[in-house]
Amino acid sequence: MEIRLFGATTVRCGCGCGRPPTDAFGGPKPQQIVEILALSAGTPVSKEKLADLLWEGRPPRSYLGTLESYVCVLRRSLARSCGDGGAAGIMTVPNGYVVVPGVVKVDLMQFRALVSAAVVNTAHDHATALSALEAALSLVKGELLASESLASWALGEREEFRDELAQAASLAAEHALALERFGAAVRLATTAVRADQFAEDAWRTMMAALWASGRRSQALHRFSQLRDLLVDELGAEPSRETTDLYLAILRGGASREAGAHRERDDAAGAEEVRILVGLLRQILTSVPGLELPPREGEVVRAAHRWVDAF
Repeated sequence: MEIRLFGATTVRCGCGCGRPPTDAFGGPKPQQIVEILALSAGTPVSKEKLADLLWEGRPPRSYLGTLESYVCVLRRSLARSCGDGGAAGIMTVPNGYVVVPGVVKVDLMQFRALVSAAVVNTAHDHATALSALEAALSLVKGELLASESLASWALGEREEFRDELAQAASLAAEHALALERFGAAVRLATTAVRADQFAEDAWRTMMAALWASGRRSQALHRFSQLRDLLVDELGAEPSRETTDLYLAILRGGASREAGAHRERDDAAGAEEVRILVGLLRQILTSVPGLELPPREGEVVRAAHRWVDAF
C-alpha cells in the first residue's frame, strides 16, 4: 500500500493490480488518523496523542471508544480499496497504532530517505547526490497535507517541511552548479527560494549559475532582489559571502565559461548596460558617505572606486 501526503491525501494499492488511488477513508476523522500515522510511519502513535491531535487538545470523555470505531472504519475502507494488505498496513500496538513500514510506503518518508542518502554522498559524488535529491524532489506533487487546510497539527507539519524542501533543493542546486549544469542549478535554486524566500545559500547559487551561463545582468538583479527582501523584511544586509560574490561578478564581467562563446547584438548589449547601471545606482545609494553623481558614466566610475576599496 502507498500513502501519498503530498497534495490531496490518497492511498494506492501497491500490488500492481491496477486499482486507482482512493481518497475515501470513511470520513474526515479516519482520514486524519491515516495522515497522522503516516507522518510517523514505523513509530507507534499512542491513542492519547491521536485523540489530542484529532480534537485539537479537547477530546471528548468517551474518546477511546470513538477513536477505536474510527480506526475500524478506516481499516474497512482501506480493505475495500487495497485488499487485505490495506487493513494490515495499520497495526494495533499496546495503547496505540502504527503504520507498518514493510507493508506501507509513504511518499514523505521516501523523500526523507532519499535526502539522507544524498547527504552521505555530498562530499565525494556530486552526480549520485544530485540524482537522489532530484528523485526526492520529484515526489513533491503538491503541498504537504493539502487536504488538511485548517488542522493546527497539519499547519505545523507543512511549515517544518518547507524548511526541508528548501534545504534539499538548495543542496541539489549546489551539486548541479559543481557539475556545470547551470540551467538545473538555477531551476533548483528557484525551487528552494520559493519554499524559503530567505534561503540565502540558494540565492547565491542562483547568482553563480546565472553568471557562469553568461547571464550576468540577471545574476546582479538577483542580488538586488535579495537585498531588497532582506532590508524590507528583516532590516538586514546580505551576508559577506553573498556580497563578495556580487563584487566578483561586478569585477569579473562575463564568466570564463560564457565569455569564450557568448555573442550579443548591439540592442541586447545596450539593454544589459542599462540594467547594470540601474543596479549600480540602486546599490550605491545605500553606501554611507558616498555621493552619487547624476550622470551614468560617473556612476560607473564611482562604482569602480567603491569596488576597488574592498
